[in-house]
Amino acid sequence: MPERGTSRRTFIGLGSNLGTRRANCLEAVRRISRKDGIQVVALSSAYETEPQDIVSENIFINAVLEMRTVLEPGPLLNFLLEIEGQMGRDRNMGPDRTLDLDILFMEGVTVSGSREEGSLVLPHPRAGKRAFVLVPWAELAPDLFVESWGKTVGQMLDGLESLHPVLRKLPWQRFEE
Repeated sequence: MPERGTSRRTFIGLGSNLGTRRANCLEAVRRISRKDGIQVVALSSAYETEPQDIVSENIFINAVLEMRTVLEPGPLLNFLLEIEGQMGRDRNMGPDRTLDLDILFMEGVTVSGSREEGSLVLPHPRAGKRAFVLVPWAELAPDLFVESWGKTVGQMLDGLESLHPVLRKLPWQRFEE
Protein backbone atom coordinates (compact mmCIF):
# COMPACT_ATOMS: atom_id res chain seq x y z
CA MET A 1 0.00 0.00 0.00
CA PRO A 2 1.37 3.44 -0.86
CA GLU A 3 2.55 5.62 2.02
CA ARG A 4 0.13 8.08 3.56
CA GLY A 5 0.05 11.24 1.48
CA THR A 6 1.21 9.42 -1.66
CA SER A 7 -0.75 10.19 -4.80
CA ARG A 8 -2.74 7.14 -5.93
CA ARG A 9 -4.21 6.38 -9.33
CA THR A 10 -7.98 6.31 -8.79
CA PHE A 11 -11.00 5.72 -11.01
CA ILE A 12 -14.46 7.16 -10.40
CA GLY A 13 -17.66 6.01 -12.13
CA LEU A 14 -20.06 8.80 -13.09
CA GLY A 15 -23.72 8.41 -13.92
CA SER A 16 -26.82 10.55 -14.36
CA ASN A 17 -30.36 9.84 -15.56
CA LEU A 18 -32.15 13.05 -14.51
CA GLY A 19 -31.88 16.59 -15.81
CA THR A 20 -29.17 17.56 -18.27
CA ARG A 21 -27.26 14.33 -17.85
CA ARG A 22 -23.99 15.14 -19.63
CA ALA A 23 -23.84 18.59 -18.05
CA ASN A 24 -24.37 16.98 -14.63
CA CYS A 25 -21.39 14.68 -15.19
CA LEU A 26 -19.16 17.45 -16.53
CA GLU A 27 -20.06 19.70 -13.59
CA ALA A 28 -19.11 16.89 -11.21
CA VAL A 29 -15.73 16.55 -12.96
CA ARG A 30 -15.22 20.31 -12.67
CA ARG A 31 -15.97 20.21 -8.92
CA ILE A 32 -13.71 17.20 -8.39
CA SER A 33 -10.86 18.90 -10.27
CA ARG A 34 -11.04 21.94 -7.94
CA LYS A 35 -10.46 19.86 -4.79
CA ASP A 36 -7.03 20.15 -3.16
CA GLY A 37 -5.25 16.81 -3.31
CA ILE A 38 -6.89 15.70 -6.57
CA GLN A 39 -5.48 15.90 -10.08
CA VAL A 40 -7.83 14.90 -12.90
CA VAL A 41 -5.95 12.83 -15.50
CA ALA A 42 -8.58 11.78 -18.06
CA LEU A 43 -12.30 11.45 -18.71
CA SER A 44 -13.73 8.66 -20.85
CA SER A 45 -16.34 9.22 -23.51
CA ALA A 46 -19.95 9.46 -22.42
CA TYR A 47 -22.09 6.36 -22.95
CA GLU A 48 -25.86 6.24 -23.03
CA THR A 49 -27.06 3.18 -21.13
CA GLU A 50 -30.30 1.59 -20.08
CA PRO A 51 -30.93 1.31 -16.34
CA GLN A 52 -29.50 -1.85 -14.79
CA ASP A 53 -30.40 -3.24 -11.37
CA ILE A 54 -33.07 -0.54 -10.95
CA VAL A 55 -36.52 0.10 -12.41
CA SER A 56 -36.63 3.43 -14.26
CA GLU A 57 -37.84 4.86 -17.56
CA ASN A 58 -34.89 7.25 -17.70
CA ILE A 59 -31.79 6.47 -19.76
CA PHE A 60 -28.39 7.04 -18.11
CA ILE A 61 -25.21 8.74 -19.20
CA ASN A 62 -22.20 6.90 -17.77
CA ALA A 63 -18.48 7.65 -17.88
CA VAL A 64 -15.29 7.00 -15.93
CA LEU A 65 -12.89 9.59 -14.57
CA GLU A 66 -9.22 8.85 -13.96
CA MET A 67 -7.46 10.92 -11.35
CA ARG A 68 -4.58 10.94 -8.90
CA THR A 69 -5.30 11.76 -5.28
CA VAL A 70 -3.64 11.91 -1.90
CA LEU A 71 -7.04 11.62 -0.19
CA GLU A 72 -7.76 8.48 1.79
CA PRO A 73 -10.78 6.41 0.66
CA GLY A 74 -13.16 7.59 3.41
CA PRO A 75 -12.60 11.33 2.93
CA LEU A 76 -12.76 10.88 -0.86
CA LEU A 77 -16.09 9.07 -0.57
CA ASN A 78 -17.46 11.79 1.72
CA PHE A 79 -16.36 14.46 -0.78
CA LEU A 80 -18.08 12.63 -3.66
CA LEU A 81 -21.29 12.19 -1.62
CA GLU A 82 -21.20 15.91 -0.84
CA ILE A 83 -21.03 16.73 -4.57
CA GLU A 84 -23.95 14.36 -5.24
CA GLY A 85 -26.03 16.14 -2.59
CA GLN A 86 -25.09 19.61 -3.84
CA MET A 87 -26.21 18.58 -7.31
CA GLY A 88 -29.61 17.35 -6.18
CA ARG A 89 -29.11 13.67 -5.42
CA ASP A 90 -31.56 12.49 -2.77
CA ARG A 91 -31.03 8.82 -1.96
CA ASN A 92 -34.51 8.67 -0.37
CA MET A 93 -36.31 9.70 -3.57
CA GLY A 94 -36.11 6.47 -5.54
CA PRO A 95 -33.67 5.02 -8.03
CA ASP A 96 -33.34 8.00 -10.41
CA ARG A 97 -30.42 10.30 -9.84
CA THR A 98 -29.11 13.63 -11.01
CA LEU A 99 -25.66 12.29 -10.23
CA ASP A 100 -24.05 9.07 -9.05
CA LEU A 101 -20.33 8.99 -8.19
CA ASP A 102 -18.69 5.67 -7.28
CA ILE A 103 -15.08 4.96 -6.38
CA LEU A 104 -14.28 2.00 -8.63
CA PHE A 105 -10.60 1.46 -7.82
CA MET A 106 -7.83 3.10 -5.83
CA GLU A 107 -4.27 2.00 -6.49
CA GLY A 108 -2.86 -0.12 -3.68
CA VAL A 109 -6.08 0.01 -1.63
CA THR A 110 -8.42 -2.82 -0.75
CA VAL A 111 -11.31 -2.11 1.59
CA SER A 112 -13.52 -4.93 2.81
CA GLY A 113 -16.91 -3.87 4.07
CA SER A 114 -20.53 -4.60 3.44
CA ARG A 115 -22.41 -2.75 0.69
CA GLU A 116 -25.62 -3.79 2.45
CA GLU A 117 -24.50 -1.86 5.53
CA GLY A 118 -23.48 1.12 3.42
CA SER A 119 -19.75 0.55 3.93
CA LEU A 120 -17.18 1.41 1.32
CA VAL A 121 -15.82 -1.62 -0.54
CA LEU A 122 -12.80 -1.33 -2.86
CA PRO A 123 -12.44 -2.27 -5.60
CA HIS A 124 -16.14 -1.65 -6.24
CA PRO A 125 -17.73 -5.10 -5.84
CA ARG A 126 -19.96 -4.96 -8.95
CA ALA A 127 -17.76 -2.94 -11.30
CA GLY A 128 -16.24 -6.00 -12.97
CA LYS A 129 -19.65 -7.32 -14.01
CA ARG A 130 -21.15 -4.11 -15.42
CA ALA A 131 -20.69 -3.14 -19.05
CA PHE A 132 -21.73 0.45 -18.32
CA VAL A 133 -18.66 0.68 -16.05
CA LEU A 134 -16.19 -1.52 -17.95
CA VAL A 135 -16.74 0.00 -21.42
CA PRO A 136 -15.69 3.54 -20.42
CA TRP A 137 -13.09 2.28 -17.92
CA ALA A 138 -11.41 0.11 -20.58
CA GLU A 139 -11.24 3.17 -22.81
CA LEU A 140 -8.93 4.75 -20.23
CA ALA A 141 -7.07 1.80 -18.70
CA PRO A 142 -7.56 -1.55 -20.48
CA ASP A 143 -4.28 -2.92 -19.08
CA LEU A 144 -4.93 -1.95 -15.46
CA PHE A 145 -4.58 -5.12 -13.40
CA VAL A 146 -7.10 -5.37 -10.55
CA GLU A 147 -5.56 -7.81 -8.10
CA SER A 148 -8.81 -8.96 -6.50
CA TRP A 149 -10.18 -9.87 -9.95
CA GLY A 150 -6.93 -11.47 -11.07
CA LYS A 151 -7.50 -9.78 -14.45
CA THR A 152 -7.15 -6.49 -16.25
CA VAL A 153 -10.07 -4.16 -16.91
CA GLY A 154 -9.88 -5.12 -20.60
CA GLN A 155 -9.97 -8.83 -19.79
CA MET A 156 -13.03 -8.31 -17.60
CA LEU A 157 -14.74 -6.43 -20.43
CA ASP A 158 -13.81 -9.15 -22.94
CA GLY A 159 -15.27 -11.75 -20.57
CA LEU A 160 -18.73 -10.20 -20.44
CA GLU A 161 -21.43 -12.15 -22.25
CA SER A 162 -23.02 -8.94 -23.54
CA LEU A 163 -22.42 -5.21 -23.61
CA HIS A 164 -26.05 -4.63 -22.62
CA PRO A 165 -27.14 -2.12 -21.26
CA VAL A 166 -24.69 0.12 -23.17
CA LEU A 167 -26.59 1.71 -26.05
CA ARG A 168 -24.20 4.15 -27.71
CA LYS A 169 -21.20 6.41 -27.32
CA LEU A 170 -21.97 10.14 -27.22
CA PRO A 171 -19.77 13.21 -27.65
CA TRP A 172 -19.32 15.44 -24.61
CA GLN A 173 -19.64 18.66 -26.60
CA ARG A 174 -23.31 18.04 -27.53
CA PHE A 175 -25.72 18.91 -24.76
CA GLU A 176 -29.09 18.37 -26.37
CA GLU A 177 -30.68 15.64 -24.34
